[in-house]
Amino acid sequence: MNKKFKGIYAALLTPFDQFGQVNVKEMKKLVRYLIGKGIDGFYVAGSSGETFLLSLEERKRVLEAVLEENNGEKTVFAHVGHISTEFARECAVHARQAGADAVSAISPFYYKFTADEVKQYYFDIMDSSDLPMFIYNFPSQSGFSLTTDLLDELCANGRVAGVKFTSNEFFQMERMKAGHPELTLLNGFDQIFLSGLAAGADGGIGSTYNILAPVIRKIYTGFLSGDMETARENQAYVNEVISVTRKYGTLKCIKVILQMEGIEMGEMRRPFLPLPQEAMDSMHRICEEFVRQP
Repeated sequence: MNKKFKGIYAALLTPFDQFGQVNVKEMKKLVRYLIGKGIDGFYVAGSSGETFLLSLEERKRVLEAVLEENNGEKTVFAHVGHISTEFARECAVHARQAGADAVSAISPFYYKFTADEVKQYYFDIMDSSDLPMFIYNFPSQSGFSLTTDLLDELCANGRVAGVKFTSNEFFQMERMKAGHPELTLLNGFDQIFLSGLAAGADGGIGSTYNILAPVIRKIYTGFLSGDMETARENQAYVNEVISVTRKYGTLKCIKVILQMEGIEMGEMRRPFLPLPQEAMDSMHRICEEFVRQP
């Protein structure tokens, strides 16, 4: 297994300015804030970053801002996935040129692509970038579920380094790890991070890591050291936050909380609507009781 990729990674949100444009200054500020919180690295322009509401040039600009501020300190994954192979390939080429450590890609979506078409999509991206690839398995959103057989075929390319596993099919995760112990599996659902670790994950990537990185770290180190009580307590801590934020939209809530932490995040792009005023008291409570606690 490539130990370089083990750890906890923030699925970065994308800050926008008052005009709805990517805010490079605040993007860098968020990176620095999270480095200070002890994060191992960043997953850039993924679902949490509103990637499918960004243009090609905006996705490039976001990645460049992250890499410039990070300056080689932490690991950076560039999500390059798209419904279009050519779009994804251009993102992948840019990721290599800009200095990302690895690329990742959701499977192509909307149309019911065959397994062979999905496989060729990944081969095309890997051949374009020559960077380590993390397959992004998110069947509830993409409509396509990575199978162990398809993973076997993809690994024949030689550039697959791991899987971002955003699913609760832990049998499938365990079988993938058993079949490919050299791969790094990163759990994708924050609310079941501990469960993913138990099934074989080597770390995690998540949106709440933007506001709860020290708590996520305690889950991770607790599990690795065999201190399951600490791991469970901190997973419950994370889930207390998620149980509130999911009522209003987790990404909206995280943006508001980061705003309270001094990072100008702006609103999410339409068709997302702003967080209702009635939710603000809950966000203040989360910030005080959970985010700002040691």
